[in-house]
Amino acid sequence: MKDDCFLSVVMVSDFEPTDTKSWKDELALVHALAQQDVQEQFEVLLIESEESRDQEVPSSLYEMIPGLSVHYFDSVKSADLKDYGVRLARGKYVAVLESDCVPTRDWLRALLGAMSRNDWDIVSGRTFYGNESTYKRVMNLLHRSWFDHGRSCPTTYISNNGAIYRREVLQQFPYPNSATPFVSAEIRNGKIQQAGYRSYYEREALMKHAIGGISFVWDLQRNKGHQSMTSAPHQAYSQIPRLLGAKVKSNIKNCGRLGSEYLRWYDWPALIFFMFAELVPFSVGMVEAVNKVEVLSGSAYR
Repeated sequence: MKDDCFLSVVMVSDFEPTDTKSWKDELALVHALAQQDVQEQFEVLLIESEESRDQEVPSSLYEMIPGLSVHYFDSVKSADLKDYGVRLARGKYVAVLESDCVPTRDWLRALLGAMSRNDWDIVSGRTFYGNESTYKRVMNLLHRSWFDHGRSCPTTYISNNGAIYRREVLQQFPYPNSATPFVSAEIRNGKIQQAGYRSYYEREALMKHAIGGISFVWDLQRNKGHQSMTSAPHQAYSQIPRLLGAKVKSNIKNCGRLGSEYLRWYDWPALIFFMFAELVPFSVGMVEAVNKVEVLSGSAYR
């Protein structure tokens, strides 16, 4: 095995619902990593499912980052692919992200800078969908603001996509098996916090996440509803009104905290519509959790 390096970036290929990979996301992400303005050298590992082995890797990926290495693992679950990438990573620090996100040029520098300032164990960055439309701005507030403190500060939340870790933390806490990646990440996050590791939220470490249309919203909120009910003390239909109320209350709180920053004045009607429309797929996910559904059929989340 080669000597340890300072920093590893593990990028996990995202699910594509077709037999032929487009490599669009991977190309965009590798290009963004090649443009990072961080001074430290870093290795990049692209982890693919074994199912994609027969898909030819574009030569331009290696041209952008000559040291890029592509590895295959016999699973389609993002958690399994991430854990496999961690086992291969040589860095003292390991950044983990999924290929449907594109970091800004100073992303790694911001994460490493925060890590070094107070010797944190994990630093999570900020993710958003973009600001080009009312739809994206509204979804930023509904989906991405709940863990945005509005400033850089210590946090108890650890992003499973877009964070940097001391390698020993990742090695000690692989993702547990669970029905969805959301539940798996929540369980792991709790174990890391209980072990006393210190995490930080660096608001300036920004990444743009891909976003789809209504089917994307349905799938995401269905998974989040399943996660919410799975994490409840009692999984029962009687819990549904309480959890729906908690979701609405959280959205209202986030609107008060960050609405003026995230939205334009004419975005508010769309926000109100989507805030309540999302309760439908959220409820579907909760019902599935009560009924012990362990595989959400048709979901793109793995």
